[in-house]
Amino acid sequence: MSAASESSAGRREAFFETDAIDQLVTMILEVATDHWVLRERVFVIEKAAEQLGIRLAEAVEAYKLSPEDQQLLATQRKALIENIMRSVNRQHRRTTPPNEQP
Repeated sequence: MSAASESSAGRREAFFETDAIDQLVTMILEVATDHWVLRERVFVIEKAAEQLGIRLAEAVEAYKLSPEDQQLLATQRKALIENIMRSVNRQHRRTTPPNEQP
């Protein structure tokens, strides 16, 4: 998240009645965004490989991960989870007072 999207107090704007809902929606949107970007990139990579005569989708399905590959992916997965969960422990500031219509 860029510094421009956070206030000087380190809080970002909240849009829902409770912090828990706001944090959950933020996490879902971040995961969905990352998921879509990756799906689109995999699609393009497979299509580009296909144009070059490379059957990449089949090769990926047949690939066997080495122990080193598995460890690297485990480290990356842990970093991803920490990144997704960072919003849970951060305080949020309200855009409007609770129980008040915007």
